[in-house]
Amino acid sequence: MDTVISILRVIHVITAVLMAWPFYALVAVNQRMRLGPPLGDRVDTFLENTIKNRVLPCYIFQATALVTGLALILLRGMGLVSLVTIPVLGLKFLLLLVIAGLLSVVTFNLQPRIDALFTKRDAGGKILEDDAAQIRTLRGRRKQLSSLCMFCVLTSAMLGVQAWVAFPLWLTVVLIAAIAVFTWRAYTSVTPWGWA
Repeated sequence: MDTVISILRVIHVITAVLMAWPFYALVAVNQRMRLGPPLGDRVDTFLENTIKNRVLPCYIFQATALVTGLALILLRGMGLVSLVTIPVLGLKFLLLLVIAGLLSVVTFNLQPRIDALFTKRDAGGKILEDDAAQIRTLRGRRKQLSSLCMFCVLTSAMLGVQAWVAFPLWLTVVLIAAIAVFTWRAYTSVTPWGWA
């Protein structure tokens, strides 16, 4: 049984690493913003296709995290009630639901609206300014949700470490604050120096 639990832990941790996509999406979006106009060029096509093609893998990673996390709880004999009695586990579960919800909002609400606006062009093949303004607004909203998703992923990973050994409350708060600062940096810049 210990071997199965060890394998599940590795899969669970690797899945958390693979869920780091929101960070790289923010880097790509921030780089695109630095390029400036024209909207609807090949860079936009590349960016939009990249973002759309990550949806299914993101859902698969989330499902893997859910299944392996629940399996780890059950195989350790803790029962699903531990999602309520152990706050760290319950919070990780809620954060995973938030992440899935954020991805669903982007996938089924924002992205189709962005795609529809990109297909509308004038006779010269250019995107009308009203449509361009809506695209920028929707992209801004998508970027905000991606930042929130990144914050949830990083917080969940930090809490995952505590599933085995709890940190003092003050340290958890400090780490959440550090995650928030890093998320804000990723939201507002291309993080050219990594953590620094």
